[in-house]
Amino acid sequence: MKRQKGILLLIIILLANILCGCGEQTSVEALGSRYAAAVSMEETPIIDYVVPQATPNILVNQRGYPAEGEKVAALKSSRPLETFSLINADSGVTVYTGDIKEAAYNEELGLYVGYGDFSAYHSEGSYYVEAEYIGRSYTFSIEDRLYQVMFEELYHAVLEQFKEQTADLSEVVALLTAYEWYPEIFPDEDGNQVPDILTEVSKRILDRAEAAGEETEQGLYVVLLAKFSYLYQKYDKEFATDCLRQASAMFEQTQKSISKDAQSFFALTELYRATGYYTYRKQIADYRSYFENNSSYLEEPEYLYGAMTYMATRQRVDLELCNIFMSNLMDKAEEITERHDDMIHPVTAKNNGCDDLLKRASQLACANYVLKSYQYNRAMEELANYLMGINLKSVCFYPEEGSRTGYISLLAQLAAEDREA
Repeated sequence: MKRQKGILLLIIILLANILCGCGEQTSVEALGSRYAAAVSMEETPIIDYVVPQATPNILVNQRGYPAEGEKVAALKSSRPLETFSLINADSGVTVYTGDIKEAAYNEELGLYVGYGDFSAYHSEGSYYVEAEYIGRSYTFSIEDRLYQVMFEELYHAVLEQFKEQTADLSEVVALLTAYEWYPEIFPDEDGNQVPDILTEVSKRILDRAEAAGEETEQGLYVVLLAKFSYLYQKYDKEFATDCLRQASAMFEQTQKSISKDAQSFFALTELYRATGYYTYRKQIADYRSYFENNSSYLEEPEYLYGAMTYMATRQRVDLELCNIFMSNLMDKAEEITERHDDMIHPVTAKNNGCDDLLKRASQLACANYVLKSYQYNRAMEELANYLMGINLKSVCFYPEEGSRTGYISLLAQLAAEDREA
């Protein structure tokens, strides 16, 4: 009986300790090894896994859509979907509902992929797309003249860096090329009838040219000086002539150590257009054997834009060489439009990254400038959508990833088309 009373008393004491929270003070050693692991887990939890990154199942252009342009979202799901809704992000009100189109099942991914087109909706504001089972997209804007706004942001950023002498010269050349092709998208904020881009470049172009040290930079500066001279001559012929003289002198200097290459060709075409000198025309002709039966030169921007300058000049040209340029450019544009669906498919895209896609956009922009095509323009819009969010991981690459020269070409083309619409 005493033994039973002793056991009962021990149980009461242990229960009292546990209820009073004193159990945490009991050592592992006192409890014995069979309980050690359990106490250790409570005191030191171990989390040995990585939380998977969540991405939306509805992919949109995160920079937004032009109010009057095409507006498409891509939707991926494990089950078939029929409709989608466009929601005003501020009010939560559904403003548009549509059917999901082109839905197809991808066996490799185990996903249905389709598209929601809300081009018929034009009101500006902040929105997201939503669908049953798969949730909602990132928020985006619908904005009037969106591509014009984006282009001007990039334009001001490049000019500011040019003022600080930190700009990539190829970006300034790209801006001047865009001005040459689409002057209507460039501002004249002071109203003096001289486009602001030419005014800003004129303030610093000679000083920066004198500071250009490396041969590669000198080659680009010849292009910049000659192109600027050609564009600026109707505003200030004397200053434009000074720039052209410096371009010629700099080119002669670079030719002492530089053989035929893409930058030299681009420089020659700009110098020839601005001067009409036979010596430049003859040097351009020396490249002909390289261009014949070879379209790979279009992969180098300087050859691509040099060819565009040569075809646009009013000086005497080799018509057969122009035909080579035109034929190769059109073939390249057709090739891109034929396979661009595979290049930028929202979930199965096969491409070589941002810079390669921007190179394709530049080639299409050149082809579209020569021969306006709805097909080329639509392909460029879809390239922009892919780069700005309609891709498998729903990443907006702009402006952090990819060449700014490529973005200048792409946005200038889209802004010009947006303005026409």
